[in-house]
Amino acid sequence: MRNYLPLTLIACLVATISCNKNKPKPNTEWERDNQNPVLRDYYSGEDYQSASDGHVFYVDNELYMIYSGDAGGVSSIKLARGNSLTDWEILGPILSEPNSENTDISKETSFYRKADNGKHQIYYIGYTDGSTYQSQIFLAEADSIDGVYSQIPTPVVPRGEIAGKNVYLITSPSVVEHDGLLYMMFIGWNNSPENVSEVWMMGATSNDDGYTWSDFQIVNTPIGMEGQVTKTPDGKFVAVSTGDYKGDEALYYATSNHPFGPYETSDNPIITKNGSGLEKDEIIAPQITFDKTTGEEYLYYTGADHQQGWWMMLAKRK
Repeated sequence: MRNYLPLTLIACLVATISCNKNKPKPNTEWERDNQNPVLRDYYSGEDYQSASDGHVFYVDNELYMIYSGDAGGVSSIKLARGNSLTDWEILGPILSEPNSENTDISKETSFYRKADNGKHQIYYIGYTDGSTYQSQIFLAEADSIDGVYSQIPTPVVPRGEIAGKNVYLITSPSVVEHDGLLYMMFIGWNNSPENVSEVWMMGATSNDDGYTWSDFQIVNTPIGMEGQVTKTPDGKFVAVSTGDYKGDEALYYATSNHPFGPYETSDNPIITKNGSGLEKDEIIAPQITFDKTTGEEYLYYTGADHQQGWWMMLAKRK
């Protein structure tokens, strides 16, 4: 994470499909929570912080977050329990060991779903070498939310030719259900973060509870860079993303009746990077969560100061 996340904006600026350029003014309907950051974590034995790519969700009435963090010096998937939307207890790593084929040593950008068969599923990207970052989408599952998770050895979405594009690496899977079918959205990159010149928003479908995927296609779901899709309480879909705002980073919001779009987008970002200590260098990896009791919308995202690390931030509609 420490070497990868600062490159997100680089990819955004060269990928016009996923960026929002020079929009007129920020949206004023959202405000940051005064308890930010709502979750901090640390590299093993260091003061450097490592908590990013959060996905917040409910299991029955319990609130949880999975996020990218450090376990023994390796980027891993960690679990936290929410006493409230702002109060989080870190439970520890749930996906940290490599799978049996050693193809997913480092793990990031995870997404949770409860499968129809009762399994707790986590989709995530995994890669063996942080310098080449040839990430693919993997699936792990368990009988309980805190594991032990069984990792499927081979990627459910491998890098390579996808929807007619030569995909060097993959990031940011989201998996949602619509009309009895599973839809996955993810981002394909044409090269490593240092050399990327194009990214694509991609989609696929599954009719076997997410174990196999087909019908790969280019989609209009606005999740680049490093955003997620959330199904709303009324069955619609919200996509949030990091984009450009007057040469700096901002978070954008879009809605649709279908996971693959078309999406209704706003010209204005909902949050712009404020340049403070908590957002000195980045605001990335946004996700919308709906309060199960009130239905209110909450925006979780990652803030960063590269000298200090990354942490989980929260905003909500006024």
